[in-house]
Amino acid sequence: MDRERCVIQREGSSQGAQWSAVHHGYFGSEAIARPLVDAVLQAVDTASPTVLADLGGGTGFLLGEVLKQRPDMGVRLVNVDLSADQLCACCEPRLECLQGSASKLRREDLEVGEGRLMLLMRSVMHYFGCEGALKLLRHLRAQMLEGELFVHQTACFWLGPHRRCINLLYQRMATGKWYPLVGELEYLLNKAGWEMLQVVPGPPLELDSPSLATRYDLDNDAVQAIRDELLADFGPLPHVFEPHDVGFTAWLHYHIFTCRAV
Repeated sequence: MDRERCVIQREGSSQGAQWSAVHHGYFGSEAIARPLVDAVLQAVDTASPTVLADLGGGTGFLLGEVLKQRPDMGVRLVNVDLSADQLCACCEPRLECLQGSASKLRREDLEVGEGRLMLLMRSVMHYFGCEGALKLLRHLRAQMLEGELFVHQTACFWLGPHRRCINLLYQRMATGKWYPLVGELEYLLNKAGWEMLQVVPGPPLELDSPSLATRYDLDNDAVQAIRDELLADFGPLPHVFEPHDVGFTAWLHYHIFTCRAV
């Protein structure tokens, strides 16, 4: 079983209709999504795509928010996700749903024809790990024509200790997920054939240990062991890792990248 399917199987209890409530509703919040939606609409105005595909789009929430802002936009909207449970929870009839992985998606799967394609992605790249991030970015670039745009919101950090702390946290939860520095991600994007047009901060995601324990099936002893190890290695890091008497709170810091295929 490949990495993505393993993640879907492990996190299945968080998917489907309940996804919008995960991590205190972060992924179902209109206000939190707004900076990304604004970046998408700016890119649509710049590139005039005929197809906009959300990779790892889950329940279709982001594309639904795009439609709220532009209900009459003349763009085909395709919601792509590997999880059948997520796609089954998509209730917006104007969205086309396609089951599949971002790492295997082909341009022809989206039936772009002679039109122009634009890609959207939020909080997906970390699923592919350190080894797979560049491979994913190269694969996505190979599906695009020169000048087409890719807007994604990805968790990454400015400081090395912050990145190392969060990566250790996700290692100890046995997720296989990986988070880069902002500069590292910019390097990977450039190496994969993407030109950076804009980078802006996205809303951070607050993660409390009870919600992480539910999502990743951790018992109290595992949570406390993780708390103790990270505290010993890094100490408290405000708004990155903050230990409590029982458990901890951590944050993923997001940036929104607008990229052009070159």
